[in-house]
Amino acid sequence: MSQPSSLTSSAIAELHVHFDHDQLLELTLDVMKWNYQKVVVALGVDDEVRPGSLADLAFDADGEPIL
Repeated sequence: MSQPSSLTSSAIAELHVHFDHDQLLELTLDVMKWNYQKVVVALGVDDEVRPGSLADLAFDADGEPIL
């Protein structure tokens, strides 16, 4: 995630053994989606969903988070 250019050609070939093009694209987009928040956390501007307590992580039928 932090150094995508470090993927070797053999690692990429191994991925293609297990996943087709569309699946690799979906995996890439999922990784990007779940890592965008790293910037706001690093900057300290992330707001708590429920201040002072942990929040359950749940998703609706479309995969969107339920807050």
